Amino acid sequence: MFFGKNKLKVRSEEDEDRVKTFIEYYGVKQRDEFKVKVLSELIGNDLCMVVVDSRLLYSGNQGRPQVTFSEIIEYLDSAKILYKKIEIKKIPEVTMFGVTIKKGSKKTDKDYIVAFALNRDNFKKIEGIVSKFNTYYFIDKSGQEEEALLKKLENNYEYVDEMSKEFYCQIFDNNFTDQLVILSGCESATEIKAIINSCYSD
Repeated sequence: MFFGKNKLKVRSEEDEDRVKTFIEYYGVKQRDEFKVKVLSELIGNDLCMVVVDSRLLYSGNQGRPQVTFSEIIEYLDSAKILYKKIEIKKIPEVTMFGVTIKKGSKKTDKDYIVAFALNRDNFKKIEGIVSKFNTYYFIDKSGQEEEALLKKLENNYEYVDEMSKEFYCQIFDNNFTDQLVILSGCESATEIKAIINSCYSD
């Protein structure tokens, strides 16, 4: 599916009962605003668990991240956002949906993930930082509280793709390529495409 002379590209891949929707928005004039609008509309009136991985703060062979992990933690503390920080096993590179991101940090550095839950209203608090690093979003429609969502990640962070089946959808925001990759059920994929179309048409 193409919009506006290839300014926005949307395509899907089906795998059994799951659909992976790729949204390439690098050609959209106001791409940051478009991305924030899509994320906000997908969250709707539900809770969204945001997951940041320190290994994904790097762009290609870049030696330093655009934003340090400590700066993210400081921001969450100052914004009084409840979060969970977990130290993870170090590996030299990370592959997300077929995209390999090499990690350029020193061997002495530690790797972490941090997760926090937001609704559409307080999503605005992080608009200024979501455009600076790659991020996971897990949208929940089951009515769970923030603490329950964070506990779920703490118990399953090594099996993210399996954990995603318990959510309405999982979104990976690749800021290095201006692409959103959304993993969802078949019925949800139809709703998601309609939301994307609406956000682009507005």
